[in-house]
Amino acid sequence: MAILNDWLDDRVQEIIGTPGFHYQKSDFRDQAKHLVDRGKAEGFSVAEIKEACGGDVERFLLEHQNAMTDVEAQQVTLTRH
Repeated sequence: MAILNDWLDDRVQEIIGTPGFHYQKSDFRDQAKHLVDRGKAEGFSVAEIKEACGGDVERFLLEHQNAMTDVEAQQVTLTRH
């Protein structure tokens, strides 16, 4: 599972780009499909990918997007003070 988690961390960094909060996991439908398709091409099963994402790939991406946005907002706030 460690190999899948490392692969997933790398792919999430590629997918999550522009900061911004999202409230609907459906905002990540296309990215989730792309992630699963890429994972399958790398030899991971859909079940393995979903398990590594806590069962919901779209929500996983949503939560990572919002966490990254929150960290970047905090960094901006710290540099302004």
